[in-house]
Amino acid sequence: MIKLKSATVWAVILWVLIFVEISVVMFIPALQGSELTQKVIHLLVLPLMVLFCSHMYFKGTRPDLKQGFVLGVYFLVVGTILDLAITVSLFTGFSEFYSQWSLWLGFLEVLVFSSFYGYFLGRR
Repeated sequence: MIKLKSATVWAVILWVLIFVEISVVMFIPALQGSELTQKVIHLLVLPLMVLFCSHMYFKGTRPDLKQGFVLGVYFLVVGTILDLAITVSLFTGFSEFYSQWSLWLGFLEVLVFSSFYGYFLGRR
């Protein structure tokens, strides 16, 4: 069973980390105008943030693959709510935001890395 308060805290922290990381990468002078490079950097850094937040959530427990997957889904639900409330409404449109291939690949990364973190942590 997911611990809602802790999962919500770590989901919000993950969203904030992603928001800050993307903002920093967007404003690096050498990367301005190079969206593909920015997206690749994000997709390389994202697993580290997911693993960190998953680690902090699962601290002191022995999770399994299912618990890791459920945590990943919860990260995506909370992140989507925050994106709809903040990112989409303030910075971009709904269809523009959700039509980005890198967003969907990022969603997949969140699920894969949180699931496998739960799986490998549970095997120790």
